[in-house]
Order: sequence, then C-alpha cells, then structure tokens
Amino acid sequence: MDKISELPDALLLQILSLVKTKDRVATSLLSKRWETLWTLVPKLEFHLERGSDSEFVNRSLLLHRAPVLESFSLKVDTFQVSPLDIGVWVRTAVSHGVRELKLDYTTNEDPIRLPRSFCTCQTLLVLKLKNASLVGFSSSVCFQSLKTLHLLLVTYSDEKSLETILSSCSRLKDLVIECCPNDNVFIFTINVPSLQSLSLNRSAKYYRNNCLGFVINAPSLKYLNIRDYRGSFCLAEDMPELVEANVEVGYDKLDELMGSLTSVKRLSICSTKLNAPCPTTFQQLVHLEICTCKPEWWNLLVCLLTATPRLRVLKLKRTHKDCSKGGCWNEPGFVPDCLLTSLEYFEWRRYKGTKGQSDLVTYILRNACHLKMVKILTETDDPEEQLEMIKKLAFSPRASITCQVDFD
Repeated sequence: MDKISELPDALLLQILSLVKTKDRVATSLLSKRWETLWTLVPKLEFHLERGSDSEFVNRSLLLHRAPVLESFSLKVDTFQVSPLDIGVWVRTAVSHGVRELKLDYTTNEDPIRLPRSFCTCQTLLVLKLKNASLVGFSSSVCFQSLKTLHLLLVTYSDEKSLETILSSCSRLKDLVIECCPNDNVFIFTINVPSLQSLSLNRSAKYYRNNCLGFVINAPSLKYLNIRDYRGSFCLAEDMPELVEANVEVGYDKLDELMGSLTSVKRLSICSTKLNAPCPTTFQQLVHLEICTCKPEWWNLLVCLLTATPRLRVLKLKRTHKDCSKGGCWNEPGFVPDCLLTSLEYFEWRRYKGTKGQSDLVTYILRNACHLKMVKILTETDDPEEQLEMIKKLAFSPRASITCQVDFD
C-alpha cells in the first residue's frame, strides 16, 4: 500500500474512479494520504436498494471537492427513498457542473419528478432518465451542450412538449426513446438535424400505449434502431448518411419506412409486411440479416434479394422464441443479381432442416457464383438428425467451386 500511496494524485484518482463509491470512501481509513483523496474523484454512482442508507449519498455530495463532477449516476430500487431527497441530489449535482447525469428510478411508484434547475444545466453532455416525468418542463428546457439523451419510460405534457425539448438540444448526436404506457404522446416527432444515432422502442408488453407512430427528420443519421409492434407507422425523411439500421416492426405499411433507408449499408429486419416487388433498390446494402420468426418471411427474403444488387453477406436468424408457421420457399422467376455477382457469405442460425429450408439453401448453393462460405448452425442436438441435414446439402450442386459448407 505504501508504494501505491507514492503515486501522483492524478493516477490515484484514475484508479479510484474504477472503484465503487462505497469502497472508494472506505479508502479514507487507510492513512492520512488517503483521508480526503476520494472526495476529488469526479465520478459518483449510487445504487439504493431496500435498507440502503440515503444519508450516505448526502454525505458524499456534501464532501465532494472535485472542480467538476464528470458523472453522477443514481439507481433507486426501493420506495423507501424520498423523491424530495432525489430532487436535492440532482440539484446538488447540477451545482457541481455535472456533465453526465443518469437516473434510473426502477420502483413501482409514479415517475419521479425532477427539479426544474436541471433542465437548464449548461454543462450536461449526457442525460439518461428512466421512469421520470418531464411534464410541464418544455418551456424552460435548454440543453445546448447535450450530445447524448436517453428517455426510457419518460412522461411528457404532450406531443409538442417532446418536440420543444428536442429542439433545445442543438448538438444532440445520440437519442434513445422507449415509449411509456399511458403517456400523452400520440405521435413521436423526432426533428433533430444533428442526430447521428436514434433508437426507438415500444415494448410489446405495454398494451395500454397511446402512441400511434413515429415521424423522423434526421438528415445526419448514421444508425437507426426501431422496435415497434404496437404502432401503425413510422414516417421518415430521406437519410442519406445512414450506415446501419435495425428494424423490428409490425406495420401494415412498411414500404414507407423502407423507402427512406436507401443509403443503408447494413440492415437487420424482422417483419413480414414488405410488399413485392420491393418499393426501392438498396444500392449500398452489403450486409443483410433477416429474422425467420414471422409468417411469410420467405417473401420478405425474395423481395430484398431482388433489391440488393451488391449484397455480400446474408444471414438468417430467429430473433424470438416463438416461430410462427406460414408460407414456404418459392423460387423467384429470375436469379437475383446479388447471387450472380456479389454474395460471398451465407449463414443460417437455428436451422431446422425442413424441406422448405433445405430447398432454400440448395437454391443459394446452386446460384451464388461467388459464394465462399455457407455456415449452418442447427437447432438440434441430435447427432443423427444433424447428419441427415448434412447429407441433404453435402452433394448439392454449387455454382462456386470454392464454396465451403460448415455445420455447427
């Protein structure tokens, strides 16, 4: 310990920042050298469970002496913590120039109401809220420095309230929204020109949700993640910078959303509502993952294969445990261009070896001229059943003489 004590303060503070706050405070008992060192660590995190001491949070904030509070993280798992205390802690963190504020209020209580002082905090770069209320905040919010905003199960006054909050974040790069049941927002409008990463989630477990859909205007967006089986639509302006998209939706009209993803290079999709022929061509798409858990996913596959002339990687997977039956593999009237000119890697996870599945793999092998690897990850643990699957494909004709088939 003496050798560690001889290290410079800057290095010791980096070491202490990796230690839990309670353990960090305990180092004050080691020696005079360590007595107040912990108070200079610019990072405070607390997890309050049943029986936790709220006074410990008060003392830690009161004694904190770092010039800037880089991070304040608070997770509350018990109703024994007073909302008034939480408000005081947030105000104190703001007065210390907090740059990253995380509040996870995972109790069965109503969403936590935050003090108004936090919504004009000019030092905030990262704000992550879970089960919080922003009702009545829109007119006073101003997050000019904010770059990351996560709003999970957050309630708002109305649709305009959320729009006003987002419009105050002129430098926002990363936005995550998880819809809250029984909130006052019917259409989530995301109008943020600076945004580069967007994640929208409406959990299927929330049956009572007023939200009908999303409207997106984010021309700088590079990463998009949408998970929504309860809404009716997602309308998006063109996103010319988009690199990667993950789409899990149950919309009846998926064409409207897909038409705005034309620049995407990597796409993962779980849906069945895309009409054939595909409404657009994905000239930049090289990596495609399709979920096989929904009925008639076969049609979605054919539609996208014919619309992705430069596709190099194709993966089939089952995202969800339930596997709906329906549809079957029907060969398209012509061989898609991507099979003839670009596809190099094909993978199927949770492969069952049914006739339709076997026919599809055989079709890929027979027509993919530049295929280098086919990887089949079977769902069965039965060696004999797996051997039968291998036999069905081992002697299938292959358009590519260099193609290898790997079973796992």
